[in-house]
Amino acid sequence: MSIISGGFIILVQCFLWTAVFRSSPQEIINGYTYSQIIIYSVLSGVVSKLVSAGFEGEIANDIKTGGLSKFIAQPIHYFSYRICNFFGGKTVQIGVVLVLFVILMIVFTQIWGFQLRGVQIVMFLVSILFGLLINFLLFYSISALAFIITEVWGVYIAFNQGVYLLSGAIFPLNIFGDTFARISSYLPFQYVVFFPVNIINGSMAIHEIVRGLLLQAVWVIVLMMISKLSWDSGMRKYVAVGG
Repeated sequence: MSIISGGFIILVQCFLWTAVFRSSPQEIINGYTYSQIIIYSVLSGVVSKLVSAGFEGEIANDIKTGGLSKFIAQPIHYFSYRICNFFGGKTVQIGVVLVLFVILMIVFTQIWGFQLRGVQIVMFLVSILFGLLINFLLFYSISALAFIITEVWGVYIAFNQGVYLLSGAIFPLNIFGDTFARISSYLPFQYVVFFPVNIINGSMAIHEIVRGLLLQAVWVIVLMMISKLSWDSGMRKYVAVGG
């Protein structure tokens, strides 16, 4: 069902951008040609599905029902369990996405003469790995709110929608204006979808890509520290009340 809904959203975006470009005398809108914006819309839909989390509800349930207690008694770190479970669940998705990616590149090449360099592909794959880590750490960190909020589902939904928008999964972030794009550049969200897709889109120079990859690595480190602090604080409360 999520694949069908994701495909429907991509189609709506493509129809929308087609209408925008047909009604505009300009060949470039907000820094994108028609082919680039269509490629962005398709790839952002695919990438956003690939990097999605979805485990925050399971964590809240573990905290609420006491399922977290077994990880206190056993030499299994909950973080290690969750990240292995996250990437293990992505194995099949990654395979499917790689096949879909090859098909899409062939289609784009046939329609628009789209060309990819080997270095772009390598950097794109590295950025996807970082994007997966960043999104995991974002949702793992916010999941710690379940230690202090009994009904945390509303917070999760709001956060999920916020990340979806700020990551560039719906529209390229720079269409909202320079100010919004500048603010977004200081946040981790754009490095989940917007940045990886623009590597493939050919709208970034090599030095910009390298800088972006370094910033992704920095955000992974920062978010690891944030998640550790939030979970250490939450676990102290959990143990104190007899969790």
